[in-house]
Amino acid sequence: MKNPNEIEIIKTFQSQFGKKSKFQADDIEVLKIGNVKFIVKSDMLVQSTDMPIGMRLDEVARKSMVSCVSDFSCKGVKPIFATIALAIPRNFTQKMINALAIGFRRSSKEFGVDIIGGDTNEGKELVIEVSMFGTINRKIPSRGGARTGDIIITSGPFGYSSAGLKIILDGYKTNPQATKRFRRAIFRPNPRLDFGLKAAKYFSSSMDSSDGLAITLNDMSHQSRKKFVITNMPTGNDVIKFVRQNKMSLENIVFCGGEEYEIVSTVHQEDLQKIRNLAKKMKIPLAEIGYVTNGKNVVLVNRDGSKVIKRCGWTHLRS
Repeated sequence: MKNPNEIEIIKTFQSQFGKKSKFQADDIEVLKIGNVKFIVKSDMLVQSTDMPIGMRLDEVARKSMVSCVSDFSCKGVKPIFATIALAIPRNFTQKMINALAIGFRRSSKEFGVDIIGGDTNEGKELVIEVSMFGTINRKIPSRGGARTGDIIITSGPFGYSSAGLKIILDGYKTNPQATKRFRRAIFRPNPRLDFGLKAAKYFSSSMDSSDGLAITLNDMSHQSRKKFVITNMPTGNDVIKFVRQNKMSLENIVFCGGEEYEIVSTVHQEDLQKIRNLAKKMKIPLAEIGYVTNGKNVVLVNRDGSKVIKRCGWTHLRS
């Protein structure tokens, strides 16, 4: 019998907690206290799986914050407070600890989140667990609210982090300008918090894309019980050129990556122009990638015909 992966482990816990449990499959956890919705999100960064070669410790600290901020972004919720739990190896020097502290201080200021406490322990490798908290008094878009006729959008392009990992881990090459952009996507990802705070009220469904575009689209399609038709792959010319140079599959690079902290959402057609206007004003590289219809699955339609895009991306204990 094979060992369970991340998804199977989560389902096991959900089943053990029972049908009345608040344990839910979404980007954030929502608890109603009085008339206020109390929002919680926890995320864990582990050195061996989440810290590629060349990443500085201040960047690692920031990335651990980004993971939670991105989940708040896609729901249009402002994170207010955070706690941090650290497992620190014995070989960490004071200089290394200082670098982590600087990263947390800077990212706390960048995202407007007050770090109010946490825990420190010893571990065989660096582990950072961040929990963020916020409140909201309006409806929050779920993963499963898409309706027939909705337009599918992303807050930015995909494939950059995949290309960056190919360069860092596998030694692939491209021109210096593209290499710099790809590496930045890995070391300094950019969650779309400000855009999400303003745009989420127009989302019929939404999800953070950090596990990969294919996983995100499939989860939204499944929970919405709708078919997602993709007519435009959201990527850039530098990614396309990189793929051609290295004889790779563009679909795999765009759909099956991870570490991309973009918002993927669906929007009713009557609200689409409002989203376009917001994106233009905020200089967000909005991509309209397809539409929602009756049926099931995620289907890519292009000049070669159509094909089902299955779940692919990053799954802990399997990928």
